[in-house]
Amino acid sequence: MFPLERRTASGGFRTPAGMMTSLLVLIVGALTFDVSIARSAVVAHQAADVNPGPSSSDPDDMASFGGNLYFAGRMPGKGHELVRLHNGKPQLVADLNPGKDSSSPRDFIRFKGMLYFSASTEASGRELWRTGGNTTEIVADLRPGSESSDPFLMTVLGDQLLFRANDGLTGSELWRTDGNLVSMVSDIRPGVSGSNLNDITTFGNFAYFSADNGLFGSEVWITDGNSASLFANINAGGLSSNPRYFTPFGDYLYFRAGDGQGAELWRTNGVFTQRVADINPGAPNSAPFDLTVFNGYLYFRAEDGVSGTELWRTDGATPIANTALFADLEPGADGSSPTSLSVTGDRLYFTADTAAMGRELWNTTGAGVDLVRDINPGEDHGSPGQLTGFMGSLYFSANDGTHGYELWEADGGQARMVGDILPGDDSSDPYDFEEHGGSLYFAADDGTTGYELWAATDDRKVKVNLPGKKIRADRGGRIRIKVNCPANEISGLCRGNLTVQTRGKVRVGKKKRKVTLGKAKFSVPAGQTRTVVVRLGRKARILVRRNAAARKVSVRAKVSDKAGNSRQVSKVKRLVVTR
Repeated sequence: MFPLERRTASGGFRTPAGMMTSLLVLIVGALTFDVSIARSAVVAHQAADVNPGPSSSDPDDMASFGGNLYFAGRMPGKGHELVRLHNGKPQLVADLNPGKDSSSPRDFIRFKGMLYFSASTEASGRELWRTGGNTTEIVADLRPGSESSDPFLMTVLGDQLLFRANDGLTGSELWRTDGNLVSMVSDIRPGVSGSNLNDITTFGNFAYFSADNGLFGSEVWITDGNSASLFANINAGGLSSNPRYFTPFGDYLYFRAGDGQGAELWRTNGVFTQRVADINPGAPNSAPFDLTVFNGYLYFRAEDGVSGTELWRTDGATPIANTALFADLEPGADGSSPTSLSVTGDRLYFTADTAAMGRELWNTTGAGVDLVRDINPGEDHGSPGQLTGFMGSLYFSANDGTHGYELWEADGGQARMVGDILPGDDSSDPYDFEEHGGSLYFAADDGTTGYELWAATDDRKVKVNLPGKKIRADRGGRIRIKVNCPANEISGLCRGNLTVQTRGKVRVGKKKRKVTLGKAKFSVPAGQTRTVVVRLGRKARILVRRNAAARKVSVRAKVSDKAGNSRQVSKVKRLVVTR
């Protein structure tokens, strides 16, 4: 934690009688910060210029599948199509809408060894597709012709893939596929208007969702994948409870719903359904949102009518859960409106908006709340977004007021910029983070190549290879040694010194000792192999010609990279002498 940036808050709690312990926010010292880019083990680098030149490939909807990174992107002469990163190089998987038109694949989900998604073509509209990497095919044209069934909300339940789709006859309803057959689970609201179901979430052996059958309003429904039925009519009669944000926690499924007394926090164990707490008593809504499980509690934002929208939590106890205000970061009725709750490592991160510091990044371990950093000092907003956990740290986009929106990292109570991808006060706007192959991939604009595929990768080690089992010395005593700087050496050049030394001790005069035969410097760009010439002196040439033991050598490379990483690599080789 930077000493001048800590804000400590003791979690206030609301008792059943409505008493509240006030939250004290301590502001320590002057608000002065070092905005320089701190050294980090993780560095940002361009992973691929998918659409070479200044034109963007606009990668999005990334998904790691089968050892490759799949995404929607533009390649030269193509629209927004299905692309993958294979061995570090972009490949067009399928041009589903040929030419410069786009199929815009999205909503990727892994199911039974295939990657399912929706895509739009001129012939069939937006329908359900899948790929195994080698072949890509339409699963079903549920609405024949150019109109779309628009499948989305794809959710795996057992051996079924559930999704919402509109076949043009029944409206938007619940569908399923087992990978072979595609069929409607239930026509919940007969006719063309559809039930407009939402928030499909698995809990136990069932999936819960909201739907409106035209009789009871939007209520809680349940399916086992074979049929669907009304589970709970929370707002009795034809009015809607509008259940949303289903979140499993412990033995219950929690969600937001309204029974006529405002939208509040509810839960069900699959048998009994109950309101957890009337946070904003009476008809007003507490409108719980961002339900997130962390360290034995369910955290969420809510409005109690007194403190504004702030951070709350419940312990999930039975028969009555203890639900309380956890942090009142902006005392008074305005509230800090915490959002983007994200669990990473042993912390829950979120953003909150206060009058003194604007919207900034906060965190908690479950005991008190800390400001991670006032990224854009003062009342201006740092506006952290895209909060994503990777390697135990939190990565996100933020604006410090100097560098624009760039990639940042938070590790516990500290935050630092990973890299100024688009130098200056313009923004690279990193978005759509996806972990794959030990890196965190995202889209960003460096101002030269447009929005392309970037990655954040751990760069605490430098890599170098010394290929081959033997080396050759010509008549002039020149040894040519290949040095390879791998393509995944993201901070190359690989540069340093080569030393050729006898592997063991050899006799020189009356003593045996290891002999250094020659040295040379090298500098090799990432992804390339260069031949380095080591020159042997006259005595060394005589030694290797006359003494076979001296021709078993150790080639040692002491290498460093631009990030300041260094290491030493050795490899035993056989020296062949040209006579």
